[in-house]
Amino acid sequence: MALAAKTFAQTALPVYDDGLQNGFEDWYWVSHSLVSTAAVHSGTYAISVNATNWQGLYLHHRAFETSPYDSLSFWANGGTNGGQRLQVQALLGNANPPADVYYRFTLLPATWQQITVPLASLDVADRTNCTGFWIQLTANSPGGTFYVDDIQFNAKPVATTAAVNTNTVPSITNSTAVAGSPLLAEGTNLSVMGWCIAGALIVISILLAWLIVMLLRSGLGTSKAFRSALPPAVRQIGPGSETGLAPDAPLRLLGAETMADPQVQALREKMVAELTEFAKQSLVQGLYSQRSKLIEAQQKAQQELAVLEARLASLHLPLQERIRAYEARIAELEKQLGTRDEEMREMIRATLLLVRERLEQERTGEFDVPRFS
Repeated sequence: MALAAKTFAQTALPVYDDGLQNGFEDWYWVSHSLVSTAAVHSGTYAISVNATNWQGLYLHHRAFETSPYDSLSFWANGGTNGGQRLQVQALLGNANPPADVYYRFTLLPATWQQITVPLASLDVADRTNCTGFWIQLTANSPGGTFYVDDIQFNAKPVATTAAVNTNTVPSITNSTAVAGSPLLAEGTNLSVMGWCIAGALIVISILLAWLIVMLLRSGLGTSKAFRSALPPAVRQIGPGSETGLAPDAPLRLLGAETMADPQVQALREKMVAELTEFAKQSLVQGLYSQRSKLIEAQQKAQQELAVLEARLASLHLPLQERIRAYEARIAELEKQLGTRDEEMREMIRATLLLVRERLEQERTGEFDVPRFS
């Protein structure tokens, strides 16, 4: 067994679960119910909201710190007709949120869908004075009752250590995704990890070769090494010696030396086996460390892309303007690659790859940023 880095999460902050939790309060300005049973995602109750343009649900909390959390998530249902265009905005202190900072989405009829909103896209990440959020209809949106359930702030992942079996190396995969942004292509992770594994194997091979050479140069396992370990009186046994030993004592000692050679050989084999096991443990630990860094860089890249897409959607830009915005962001990221440390460069490379994919999809017409009126 060996110790290896593994990613776990801190505790999430529930907001609504069959009722408001953890000090959140209902500061409504629209007809709604916190104990609706018409459509429920889990448990007994859900929130129903009957709203028209710019009306919505407002859940308030006294100022709290958002640094332990990276996103807000909830389940939403468009009810009988669906099609409602909603936006999420968060508040800091006593001020209303800026008009151009929000996260928008469209509901499906009679279908529950999970919405995950990065706090960075609401401009409340790592703040100390967040005072809640609201979910409201946008201008010219279809009305009708919609439902919300299982609301919570999601905790940031943190690295801890856990025991793992060195004989089994788990597959390097990631199943965490930000809403509206796909995972990095699997080939990207395998390519980066392939180089890491190759580098680790080369270092381990060089280390083992060096140890073997040093063992051979030191004479471990040879007759010379065994003889040098004998007491001086024994090493001087021979014709004319005055040790008082029997004449055939040298022969018996040489026989003992011959018998000792297998023991020394066994000791050497045991050392090599232990060194090999240590190398395997080091390799596994290195793989988990690389995996954690890749996952963290990938998540940050997805969040940054989600923020960029949300801002482009809010500006209602035509196709050519969106393409120019993506090209400008790519130029900024390429410039940053040469000025940041290695850890930041990994995140920038991941973001750069995602933005380039979005740019190519825009150019080929395979992807379109949602438009809201």
